[in-house]
Amino acid sequence: MKILHVYKDFYPPVHGGMERQIGLMCRFQRQWADVQALMCSRSPWTRVIERDGTRVTEVGEWGRFQSAPISPLFPIYMRTMKTDIMVVHVPNPTAEMGFLLARPRCRLVVRYHSDVVRQAAAMKVYGPIQMNFLRKADIILPTSQRYVDTSATLQAAGKPCRVLPCGILPEEFEHPETERVAELRAKYGGAYVLFAGRHRYYKGLEYLVRAAKAIRARVVIAGDGPERPRCEALAVELGAPIVFAGTLSHQDLVNHLHGCELLVFPSVERSEAFGMSILEAHACGKPVVATTLGTGVEYANLDQKTGLNVPPRNADALAEAVNVLLYNAGLRRRMGEFARQRVYAEFHAERIAREEFSLYEELFGR
Repeated sequence: MKILHVYKDFYPPVHGGMERQIGLMCRFQRQWADVQALMCSRSPWTRVIERDGTRVTEVGEWGRFQSAPISPLFPIYMRTMKTDIMVVHVPNPTAEMGFLLARPRCRLVVRYHSDVVRQAAAMKVYGPIQMNFLRKADIILPTSQRYVDTSATLQAAGKPCRVLPCGILPEEFEHPETERVAELRAKYGGAYVLFAGRHRYYKGLEYLVRAAKAIRARVVIAGDGPERPRCEALAVELGAPIVFAGTLSHQDLVNHLHGCELLVFPSVERSEAFGMSILEAHACGKPVVATTLGTGVEYANLDQKTGLNVPPRNADALAEAVNVLLYNAGLRRRMGEFARQRVYAEFHAERIAREEFSLYEELFGR
């Protein structure tokens, strides 16, 4: 069977949650099929390159508009790259319009990662295009039943959905550097709580900054992104005791996760459809304080089992939940251990890849 995964970027070199997920699916599904990927190159030039063992065709682009690549040749490659199963990861205007123009002869699987939330004006034009595309899918694979139940787009599409969560490699988070962990705790003054991820509008970092003075431990915000300058300025204005740790290597992320008391995940929009960093914290045996968004976040972080979930945009509730876990070491350990076992049992990337591939086999068999 030939499988083609289609998105705008690939991991590596782009270190995003969706890109990482696609890279892992390609890695494991290569055991059972001929797997390639079709992406954009972030340059005017088209090239074929191997990324982590996967053959990736990166089509030239003229730039990006609202993060969507402008790539006139993309539909041609969608048409000419012969495949049995085309897996289009959405939202992805470039590939969705490309599919409608190219009409490739293959089964269409839509891996549905998120609704389009912020671009309301663009949806007046893009919405009908996306709906036309979704209705051509043989099957849609959202990441949680909660997202299916609350997505107006999926309800309107009226296509069969099979829920498949995202996955990680929990073994990649098992081995912290003991001396570095001790160094971090000394650097941050003992106990600390951690945020790790891109600083984007939907991450809700403003509310973590506003909660920081009421949290009874140092707040460490790792990562980078467009919201960082605003959050740093707000922290100074409020006198909040926050360390902005910047972008971390994978090993230093592991060290930070093992050193912290818990992870804080304060997202505020449905763009946060799942929450990969929740699973990464759980793999390190750490509970999470997250928000109730009507998405897979509440499935990734089970309230009262793997952590606590609070209403979004509520700094007081966020601080209170963090303090509940800070004050109760036994509860943190119990939640963290249950969370760690659950990641291995339910969210291992190879298991997810196998389940996803079984669905491809069903379509191929037809």
